[in-house]
Amino acid sequence: MKTYIAIAAASIIAVLSPVAPMIYISLFSIFLDTCFGVWRSVKKNGWVSFKSRKLSATLSKSLLYSLAIVLTFLVEKFIAGDLVSHFIAIELVMTKIVAFFCVVVEIKSINESVESVTGKNMLQCLRQFITRAKNEAKDLSR
Repeated sequence: MKTYIAIAAASIIAVLSPVAPMIYISLFSIFLDTCFGVWRSVKKNGWVSFKSRKLSATLSKSLLYSLAIVLTFLVEKFIAGDLVSHFIAIELVMTKIVAFFCVVVEIKSINESVESVTGKNMLQCLRQFITRAKNEAKDLSR
């Protein structure tokens, strides 16, 4: 019986191994968002406002994002992969799009936390930095 369970577990791990990096990236973005959320909470209201009950949402969000990525991978790999590959030559494009949106949601949440504490919108600062860098590159190429 133990052998069958080990074989089943190894098979599941082997099938899901292509999506592991995407899951890790989304979990890391959730971790960063949690750290910035705790920072915002402590900066705004002190350690009194830090509650473990609010952190429990992190676990459900982690499971939800991981499940969404895995289900999209399974649908793409075993159902819609051939159809999608006729139009787009990128491997696992649907799964990558879902993982990308999960990370974008977390980046926006991190930006809200930073803006709440510092008053600066980090995405606008990044956009301005890129614009200045492009202008400097144009000036150097002349």
